[in-house]
Amino acid sequence: MVIAKDMFSAFDRADLFAPEVATRYRDRVLAAGGTKDAADLVADFLERPYNFDAYAAWLAQ
Repeated sequence: MVIAKDMFSAFDRADLFAPEVATRYRDRVLAAGGTKDAADLVADFLERPYNFDAYAAWLAQ
């Protein structure tokens, strides 16, 4: 859930289909598939290692 919330935070809630983020997700996570460790795919997409911040914010709602 921590990773899912962090990845979702990369998307603009007002425009979930924004092409820039959707394309980055497709190219760096989906297309790469099992060629890399999952943590590396997430870091490639987020352009940083995943963290707990988005999950903590969701818990505080």
